[in-house]
Amino acid sequence: MRRVLLLAAALAAFTVVGIAAAGKPANVSISAARPAVVYGSSVRLSGTVSNRQADEHVLVLGRPYAETTFTQVSAVDTVAKGVWSYMATPQIETTYKAAWNATMSRAVTIKVRPRIRLALSSRAARRGTFTVEVDGNRAFSGKYVLVQRLTPSGARTVKHVTLDTSSSATFTIRLPRHRARVRIVMPSSQAAPGYIAGYSNVWKSS
Repeated sequence: MRRVLLLAAALAAFTVVGIAAAGKPANVSISAARPAVVYGSSVRLSGTVSNRQADEHVLVLGRPYAETTFTQVSAVDTVAKGVWSYMATPQIETTYKAAWNATMSRAVTIKVRPRIRLALSSRAARRGTFTVEVDGNRAFSGKYVLVQRLTPSGARTVKHVTLDTSSSATFTIRLPRHRARVRIVMPSSQAAPGYIAGYSNVWKSS
């Protein structure tokens, strides 16, 4: 009798747990590997579905800056333990959500920095002529960038340069005799709207 009673109690407990699990609402999560990318680069979005099953269909939705609605950007299937992932390449600040079984995840926003390239065009004595190009999904003509020298005591702005109609510029600056390090910074006030502050590669003298 004791064994029968214990078995009945176990079955009742299992039934309660099963009902609770069955009644748990479906949900899907989303997270981003990092909060910001450089224009043209990708970021991994990932999450899980609540039933932890493989081969579940998840829709990835995106809303670029200044847009009012989300649209589908991809559809992916879950793998083991209900995990899904997607490599997003936002062209401008974009907010993402995941949808599964009529449920929607929270939103995550990926900030985007303009891509800035700095190159030396020519050098004579202690002066260097450089070119800078800024890329995004729109033009940055009329915006300015800061030319900075990197020193042991920190970055020092030596010039403001205005970009032309092709979002580029050529400029000349004075360079130290040895160990010159130069970079370009586009402040957030110039990168906006839809972009955050951007930084170029660092040019180093040989």
